[in-house]
Amino acid sequence: MYLLNRVGQHKKKWLVCLLVIIAIVLVIRSDAVQAVFQQLRPKPLPELEVKGVNGWLPQVWLEQNWGNERDNPSDDTKKYHHLSQGTRTIPMPYDWFVNLETASSSLLLMPFTSEKKFIDNDHLLRLGFIRSKENSLNNPDGLPVGFARTFSQNMTGIKGQTETVGFTCAACHTSHFVHDDGVQGPLEYIVEGGPATTDFGLLQSNLTAAIGQLLLSAKVPFMGARFDRFARNVLGAEYSPATKTTLSSDLLRFATSQLDNGDTIQVTEGFTRLDALNRIGNAVFSDNIDRPQNKAPIDAPVNYPHLWTTSWFDWVQYDASVMGPLIRNVGEALGVKAFNDVKSPMEENRFSSSIPVGNLVWIENFLSGPQPTKETGFRGLVAPKWLMTKVDDELASAGRQVYDSHCAACHLPDVASSDIWDKGHMAPIEWMAGGQKKQTADVLKLNVIPLARIGTDRGQAKVMINRTMDTSGDVNGTIIEKVSGMQINSDICARDFNQATEDELALIDDTTGDQSSLYEVKKGQDDFIPLQERWVTDGANISFGYALAATVEQTINAWFKDNGLSDPRLQEKLKGGRPNCIQAGMGYKARPLNGVWATAPFLHNGSVASLRDLLCPVNGQRPQYVQLGSIVYDIKNMGVKQPEGFQKTAQKYLSKGELYDDQGYFILDTSVRGNLNTGHHFSEEYDPNTPKSGVIGPKLNPAQCDALLEYLKTI
Repeated sequence: MYLLNRVGQHKKKWLVCLLVIIAIVLVIRSDAVQAVFQQLRPKPLPELEVKGVNGWLPQVWLEQNWGNERDNPSDDTKKYHHLSQGTRTIPMPYDWFVNLETASSSLLLMPFTSEKKFIDNDHLLRLGFIRSKENSLNNPDGLPVGFARTFSQNMTGIKGQTETVGFTCAACHTSHFVHDDGVQGPLEYIVEGGPATTDFGLLQSNLTAAIGQLLLSAKVPFMGARFDRFARNVLGAEYSPATKTTLSSDLLRFATSQLDNGDTIQVTEGFTRLDALNRIGNAVFSDNIDRPQNKAPIDAPVNYPHLWTTSWFDWVQYDASVMGPLIRNVGEALGVKAFNDVKSPMEENRFSSSIPVGNLVWIENFLSGPQPTKETGFRGLVAPKWLMTKVDDELASAGRQVYDSHCAACHLPDVASSDIWDKGHMAPIEWMAGGQKKQTADVLKLNVIPLARIGTDRGQAKVMINRTMDTSGDVNGTIIEKVSGMQINSDICARDFNQATEDELALIDDTTGDQSSLYEVKKGQDDFIPLQERWVTDGANISFGYALAATVEQTINAWFKDNGLSDPRLQEKLKGGRPNCIQAGMGYKARPLNGVWATAPFLHNGSVASLRDLLCPVNGQRPQYVQLGSIVYDIKNMGVKQPEGFQKTAQKYLSKGELYDDQGYFILDTSVRGNLNTGHHFSEEYDPNTPKSGVIGPKLNPAQCDALLEYLKTI
C-alpha cells in the first residue's frame, strides 16, 4: 500500500507539472507575453569557423614588430590582450559571469537541461571574439582576447564593491581571419590592432537572455535546477539554503537595476561595427549622471578602426575630432563603463575613476613605439605583412604608379618610405595657449576630406557636429529639488571658427553650394582656423565634443591628484605631449593605406565587403547588401568573403524585417542612412574641372584595378 501511495503521489506531481507547462504554453501564445519571452530566447550565432574536424585551427601571428612568433604571441602582446582598463563592460560581478550558463533555445526544456557556460570559447568565439593563449592573473579563466578582470568596482544593483569583467583596447582592436591555401590547410591569422569582428549587440541580447532564464529559474520552483547549479558554483563552500536565497534576492535586485539602462537602436550595428561615439556619449552623460535627456539613439555605426601608426596621427577618430592619445584612451574607457565619480564634492576629488591611467599609458607606448624619425621609421605596432600568397612584383610595381596617380594625394605615400619626411608630412602641431604659440614633436599630418567631396555616409561626422549635452544644475520634480550640475570646469583646446573666412568654412559646412573650394584637399587646417584655448563649463546645451574633452581632462587630473603627480612636465609626458584639442565637422580623415588589405569591411561604416568592390565594382555599382559575421578571407577581392547569390537571399530576409539570417549572419542594408555605401568612387563621371560629390577620380580599368590591389598587399 505504501508503494502504491508513493507511485500515486509521483504521478500526481508530474500531472501538476504537466498542467503548469500546458498553462505556460497557453499564456505565452499571447502577443504581449511573446514579446517578453522573445528577450529570453538566445539569438542564433554563426558557425564556429575557427574550429575544424581536428579541433581549433592553428593560430598564426602576422609580422607586426611586436616580437610575436609565428605561432605564439610575445609576453607583452599577451599583457596587452588582457591588461585592465578599469572597465565594467559586462554588467555583472565576475564570479557570476564565469558561472553563467548560456540561454536555452527552448524555455519549455530549460528546467530539464543544462547548457554550456556563457564564457566557453564554443560560445563567445561565435560572437566574433578571438581565442586567447594567455592564462594568468589578468585572465585566470581563459577568456577571449580583450577581456580583463577588474578589481574593487562599484556596480549598479550590487552592494559594496566587487570584481567585474570589462573590455580592453584589444577587444575592439584585434582582428582575425581564416584562409586555406590548399597546402597547410585552414589557418586562423591574427592581426594585432586590426578591426574586431565582434557583434556587441548580439553579446548584449544573448547575455540578457541568459540572465533572464537564470532569474526565471531562481523564482519559479520547478525551474530551479539552473539557478541551483549557478548558486553552488558561485557560493562554493558557503552554499546553503540561506545563502542561496540571499543570492536569489541579489540577482533580482541586480536585474531590476538594469531594466532602463539600454540604448535605443535605430541602425543595427551587427558584426565588425559599433556606434562608438554615441555609446560613449550615452555612457558618460546619460547613464553615469542619471540624465536620460542626454541619451541619443545608436544610428552611426563604424567599422572598428585599426591602430597601427595611429599614435602618430595629428587627429584620430574617423572624423578627425580628437587629438590627445590619453584623452582618446580615457574617453574610450569611460565609454565601456569605467566607473567615474560625478557625485562627490569637488574637494573630495570629484571625477576620480576606476581607470588605471598608468595601464593606458603603457598600452599607448606599446602601440606607438619611440618617436619616429627618417632614419628609424615607425617602430611601434606596424601594418601586418601579407603572407597568404606570393606577391607579383611586376604587377605591384605597376600598381604603385596607379597609387601615386590616384591615391597618394589624399592617403599620403607609403609610410615606410622616405617621402613621408621628404615631402613634409611629418610636422609639429601648433596651438595657442596663454597668448603664446606652442608646438609638439613631429606627428603625421593627415588630410581631412570635406564631407561633400568624399560623398560617404555622414552619420558619424554629424555626431560631433550636432549632438549637445545638458550638464547644468536645475530645479527638478514636483517637490522643488535643486539638482547639482556635473561641475565641468576645464580648459581645453578647440578651433576658433569666428576667424575662418566664408570659403574656409565651406570646407566644413557643405550647405553653401558647389563651390570649387569645397573640393580642395586642405592639409593642416590649423593654418587658417587656429587651435586656441577654450574654457568649458556646465551648460544646458553644450557641444558633446567640448563636454567630453573637459570631462576626460578632469578625470585625468583627478587621477594625477589621487596618485600625487603634480609635476606639469610629467603630466604632459603621460598625456603623450599633445594638447587636449577637439574639432567637429571637418570631414573624414584620409589615413595612410598601410595594411589596408587586413581591415575589411571598408569605408568608415563597413558598408563595402572588399577592396575590389570599393575601387572597381562590377558595372560601377557596389552590392547593396553585405553579409557580416564570417571571418573567411576573400583572397581574390581582398575582403570579407560573400556567399553566392547573397543579394537575393538578403532581400528574402529583409522583406520579413529580419536583419540576421537563420545561421546568425548579419545583413547590412546599404540603403539605410548610417549604412550608405556611397562616395569614394572612381568613375567615368570624374571631371577635375567640374567636381562632383563622391567622385574622387577617373574609372580604373581592370588592369589598373588588379595592379592597385597587388600593390596594396606590399605596404
